[in-house]
This record gives sequence, C-alpha cells and structure tokens, in this order.
Amino acid sequence: MLRIFFIIFLGISLFSSGCAIKHQAKAHYYLTAEKYEQGIESFKEEIKKNPNDAGANYYMGRFCLANKNYTDGVVYLRQAVALRPESADYHFWLGVAHAANNRSDLEKKSYLNALHIDRNNIQAMAYLGHNRYENAEFDKALNTYRRVLKIWPEHPSALFNRALIMGQFGRTPEERLAWKEYLAVYPSGARGRQAAVHLNETGDFEYRNYLIGSRTITLEKIWFEPFTDKIGRYSEPSLEMLGSILKNNPEIAIHIVAYQKNNIKLAKIRAISIKKYLLKKYPQIQSSRLLVSWFGVPEKIVIKNKPHFENESIRFITAVNMTKPSRIIAYKMP
Repeated sequence: MLRIFFIIFLGISLFSSGCAIKHQAKAHYYLTAEKYEQGIESFKEEIKKNPNDAGANYYMGRFCLANKNYTDGVVYLRQAVALRPESADYHFWLGVAHAANNRSDLEKKSYLNALHIDRNNIQAMAYLGHNRYENAEFDKALNTYRRVLKIWPEHPSALFNRALIMGQFGRTPEERLAWKEYLAVYPSGARGRQAAVHLNETGDFEYRNYLIGSRTITLEKIWFEPFTDKIGRYSEPSLEMLGSILKNNPEIAIHIVAYQKNNIKLAKIRAISIKKYLLKKYPQIQSSRLLVSWFGVPEKIVIKNKPHFENESIRFITAVNMTKPSRIIAYKMP
C-alpha cells in the first residue's frame, strides 16, 4: 500500500495542545518505548476515573492503534473528538483510525474536519492526499500534495506520490523532474530504489541502482567537467557512499566501467580518475579491489523490453570473490 499508517508514530506531533499536561509525559514514555499494552492499562484506569477526560481518550486511542486494536482505536478517538471537537489533532488521528478500519469515506471526512479547524495542518493535508490518491482522485490528490509542498517542500510522501501521479497522467517530462526532485533529497532506502526504477522506466538514467556486495544502492550519475577527467563536486556524495561501503566490507571489489561516445581515451582517464578519487579518499581500500575498464561500444540498458543506449556512462559492477578478482558479477537494471 502507498500509505504506511504508523510510519511516523513518533515523528509527527505526539501532543495536542488540548491534552491535559498531566498525561503528556506518561503517554510520551509509553509511545517512545513501544510499551503499548502498558499504556492501554494505564490509561484505562485514567478513563475509569474520568470517562470525560478528552486527553485520556485520545491517548488511549493512540495506544490502541499502535497495538493494532483498530476497532477500539476508533471508539476512543471518536470519544476524544466528541469531548474536544476543536482539536485538529484529534480529528486527524480519528481519520487514521478510520483508515486502519478501511473506512475511506469517514477517513476523508476526519481529515477535512481537521483542516477546517487548522487549514495548515500538514499531517491531515498529506493524509488527505493519500486518501484521494488511493481512491483514484488523482487531480484532487495532486492539488493536495502541492499544498503540502508549499508548507514543507521536502515532504517525502508528497514528493513521491506526486511523481506517481505524473506517471498515471502520462506526463513523462514532469514525471522525470518529480522523481529527480525526490531523489535529490531522499536517494537512499527502499523508496529511493523504487524512485530510481521509476525514473529509469521513463528513459532517464541520472540515478541508477547498483548491487554493491549484498546491498542495492542508488547512485546519481557521475559527472565530469566538460572534456576532462575532473570529477564534478556534485558527484562526490555518490562516490563517498560507494567508498564507505568498500571501506567497511573488505570482501568487496568493484569494476569501474566507463564509456564515452567516440572518445575511448576520455573514457579511460575518467575510469582511472574515479579509482584515484576513491583511493585518496579511502586509503583503507586496496588498489587491487578497484578494477577499471573502458569500452568503445555504448552500454545497453533494457527497460521493459526496450533498449536504451547511453552516450556517456560510468557504471559499477561488483566482484565479490577477492581470491578471484576477475570474477565479475554484473547487475542488470530491473
């Protein structure tokens, strides 16, 4: 699913200004320690003492959701909203609870209620976008994500899902740009790898996935100053990620393969330049672990049975067996 309901249980605001202060420290402890059942038992006693305590009902609902008691979560959060309807956070979390119970209609209503109270509530706004996307309301979802990005330009799921919508619409130039904007901020992790695959499917290979040892990592294209072997400074983060992996795992060797259309000499010195950069930056890496090659034929990349040829490229191929460094295992683009 596009949505990960509890991806930021601790990352978004834990507290509502309307919650009784006496509950905050205790609730924060149980949530951060992931002691959800203990939290439920503790706040059950609070509600038993005072059933009309909005804050206690709110946190009880939060603990139920975290403990995957989704039905109970709705009950307590609905009570919290009834007791304190002016709280945007309460409405937002009630929406999350409805989503967990597959009540998309009630989920949307709760997010809209939250935004009616606080028009800039970014959590409610982002989740409203997710709700609209999952219900194929792509135009509305896109507009919602644009609002999110005006408030937080680097909002991860808004950036990612915006690019997906561009793909749904077949707006390839905008889709490419959207994936690059996402990858410029979030190049690592599973979503970074997914974004690179989607970008490659548009015929753009500015970011690519490589199997380095047992890890698949996403690297930006290695750029050089025009007509030279001088590595562009914007390519240093990718090379440093690669170098860090090699430094930490001495069993890995890589093959640096370069191609430059109609200029094999330039391809050669660029491959050597990358090797020199890595050896200088990471002296722990043995020179024999960095193999270099340069070719006079372009790299062929097949995406969805369609071949693509790059006029200039640097790619990295893993050689796992250090006792036989010539044994190269090539990574094929998905």
